[in-house]
Amino acid sequence: MRCSKALKLISPSTDGELTEGDKRELQDHLKGCEKCRAEMEEMQGLRQLFVNTEKFEAPYGFHARVLTNVKTSKPDWRSGISIPVRLAEALTVLALIAVGVMSGTLLVKSLMPENAGHEMASLHLDVFDSTPPGTLGGAYLAMTEVGNEK
Repeated sequence: MRCSKALKLISPSTDGELTEGDKRELQDHLKGCEKCRAEMEEMQGLRQLFVNTEKFEAPYGFHARVLTNVKTSKPDWRSGISIPVRLAEALTVLALIAVGVMSGTLLVKSLMPENAGHEMASLHLDVFDSTPPGTLGGAYLAMTEVGNEK
């Protein structure tokens, strides 16, 4: 068992909620892992603190009132971030995009030589024959082209 799984099982173990198989696996892991064993001892100490505390009864209907309030309360979308802050964030993002586009355009124009247009035209795919005649690809294209036009 890995420490990540063992750490997830420590709290349910102190509450007595583990299956027998999980208990055994956790105990085997704790025998060989000092870090997880220390975490288990700390959790058991915390549990002992709460076991010995005095228990109080909640007033009549408290549980129902809390659940009603939780169910009826709706989060207010305006309570988080104000509209001017959201607008400023959106404008900042748009400004960054615009600066990126403009700087990219300027960079490409400054790095590209004057005669690059002629070189780019010579690399156009229309210059190349995609499938040389006599190849399997050429035969396939010849069969599938409408009216055998190339």
